[in-house]
Amino acid sequence: MRFLRVVEVFQPLFRLEGGGRIDLRGGLEELAFEVRGIRDLCDVVLVGDHKDPSLLKVSAVETAALLEREAGVQAAPVIVARDSNRSQTLSAIVTAYGLGLQNIMIAWGDRYSPPCPKNVYDFPNLSTLISEARRIADRARVRVRIFAPVDLRMLESRRGVRVARSRLHAGADLLLAQPPTTDPCDALEAHDLLLSASGMRESILLGVFPFRSAGDVARCETFFGWNLPSSIHRLARSGSEALTAEASRVVKELKARGHPGVYVSTRGTPRTAKELMG
Repeated sequence: MRFLRVVEVFQPLFRLEGGGRIDLRGGLEELAFEVRGIRDLCDVVLVGDHKDPSLLKVSAVETAALLEREAGVQAAPVIVARDSNRSQTLSAIVTAYGLGLQNIMIAWGDRYSPPCPKNVYDFPNLSTLISEARRIADRARVRVRIFAPVDLRMLESRRGVRVARSRLHAGADLLLAQPPTTDPCDALEAHDLLLSASGMRESILLGVFPFRSAGDVARCETFFGWNLPSSIHRLARSGSEALTAEASRVVKELKARGHPGVYVSTRGTPRTAKELMG
């Protein structure tokens, strides 16, 4: 069975406020160069959605198309319901198909906090948007693989399992999991049990996230709302190398256990994939 490697990168980002030149072409060329350096380590490059409203973002759809053209990879843009109304969201999906992208990710998108930009969410739920994306693909006669997110904590309840399954039934091919699987022992065992109990083990890719320090672990818990195991807090005292080595062991163990793949975040530094998967 093929082990699918989905590696997340970010499009070029620039400060919204302040002076200085915005080097769009240079940013895109640098990203393409970095992704070329890891293309043998990934099957799909996921162009993530960066929530920080203080940053200007190059379109994820356009960035994905550029990476396919200039880096020689399969790329998938993340398209979120948070930022645009129904018409604009569906137009982004149509644009992705029109540019020949065969992979996309449909996500709800984390909420902005006031007084940041407005949250749109012009759909009743994520499954409805996934269904629309699949229907458009069928009408356009294009073959596309649709990714969608899943919070593993959802799988602890029957209602959460139903919600996760509804995303698959709506047309998602695979679900990408958060919070990350932080170690190849306790965390992986716990996540494996959730996947097996839900009956979705073959449809969910567990995630790996390269933490940098004890402070970074604490910040990520606050920012993402994760409750990470005490073992990762203890390990973090040893520094970034120990944390990266632990994440790399998770990738190897997922493959050894016959999981369908892995979802790897590079946190905007594509070469991190070499440390995790090289």
